[in-house]
Amino acid sequence: MAEINPFYLGTFIVYLAIVLAIGIWGYTKTSDVMDFWAFGQEMGPWLATWSFVANFVSAVSVIGFIGAVYGEGYTLMTHTIFGLMLGISALYFVVDRIRNLNLLTLPEIIASVTGYQVARPIAGTVLLGNAWLYLIMQLVGASLLVTTITGVPYRYMVWVIGIVFIAYTVLGGLVSVAWTDLLQGTLMVGAVLFSLAYMAFDLGGFTTINQQLASVDPSYVLPTGGGAYTVIGIVATIVAFFGTIFTEQNYIVRIAATKDVRAAKIHLAAAGFILTVFFSALVVLGGATTVALETNEMAIQTQDAAFPTLITDYVPSGIGVVIILAVMSAILSTTDTRLHSTGITTARDIYSYFRPDSSDEAQLKVSRVATIVFGITATAAAVNPPGTIIELYNFRAVLLTSAFLIPVYMGLYWGGLSGRAILASVVTGALLGVGTEFAGGLFGVPSTFVGVGSALLVLLIGHLLLSGNEPKGRSMAGD
Repeated sequence: MAEINPFYLGTFIVYLAIVLAIGIWGYTKTSDVMDFWAFGQEMGPWLATWSFVANFVSAVSVIGFIGAVYGEGYTLMTHTIFGLMLGISALYFVVDRIRNLNLLTLPEIIASVTGYQVARPIAGTVLLGNAWLYLIMQLVGASLLVTTITGVPYRYMVWVIGIVFIAYTVLGGLVSVAWTDLLQGTLMVGAVLFSLAYMAFDLGGFTTINQQLASVDPSYVLPTGGGAYTVIGIVATIVAFFGTIFTEQNYIVRIAATKDVRAAKIHLAAAGFILTVFFSALVVLGGATTVALETNEMAIQTQDAAFPTLITDYVPSGIGVVIILAVMSAILSTTDTRLHSTGITTARDIYSYFRPDSSDEAQLKVSRVATIVFGITATAAAVNPPGTIIELYNFRAVLLTSAFLIPVYMGLYWGGLSGRAILASVVTGALLGVGTEFAGGLFGVPSTFVGVGSALLVLLIGHLLLSGNEPKGRSMAGD
């Protein structure tokens, strides 16, 4: 067992105590199920902006992306990050349509578009699979980092982190999540910019960093990784991550939680700007990490360990604490959001479908129980994770985009589409997208294209065959 580092361990314990205290305070401000789910739909633009930013940046964004730069260079900007930022930009132009629907979840939107309430548990099941995968990779990232810097064994640390974030999310719902996001988002952005400034000063400036990165591997500074990525592969990745912005339950919930359309649009515009700056800085920080580790011959076992190794073996302890706060803020702020969304999805989209007369109190109880169950099972899975952080991230991107991007947004903007065709498109896209991702593609075609293409094909053929046999008067009232 590695030697315990009391300085880093103490910092970590204080941090967990602060966010847990905010969770307890949030519990006192949560009086009903809408407070728990959507902040009573009273969230202003400033709080919504930082909640979106903190929720968006995760273990993938810090540990996973820096690890990806360590393994492949700046090409990450060409596909994954470009797709994400393009998605936020596009979401801005449809946010008023989404907010004016005054629906809380993505499955409710699908039910409204199709006229079939059974869309709620179908879509909800897909979203729960996505959220569970996200929880696992968040816990892996957090535990790997804290284990590396504190010396506490991974198998213990993953449970400590899991129990704390379950506790404060269950207590206050979105009230706790939003206010911890405000703290964590500002810490995260400030700390990453500070860390980049330190590394640039330490390594001789940005030009020197790029020159040394090119000396490690010339392909690292090329937009396509020196041919490591084909054009079709890059486009498929852009589409996959573009689609996740439109199909994440937690983004829809945050739009619904804002007090009006104006607040919804302001928070997306401001968050998009902040995140563009943040990710640009993060990728360069990944380059600096690569240069520091390679020039000092610091060996690592996996690319996910690159950033934690920089903290423990390269930067001074004072700088390390700042970086730790940034990474922990990124991880926990996204983890609590995904966990919170599992409670909403289970109670609002699945339980209330089968128990339409259930009380608000019953749905609040189901939300909290589901939060605990998904949190504990994800923590148990994270003890022996099924893949690297970036592998899990890619998998759930294919799942969401294949299932929802085409049927949901064509349904919103192309009136009269067959509801049954939309549902068939969701199921087909999810199954074929996930299936080909497991298989590594189909005849050289990326799994994203297989999933999205099959969803589009089923939607169009199904509409032609079924459009004359749809029930009249679609509504949220039921099947």
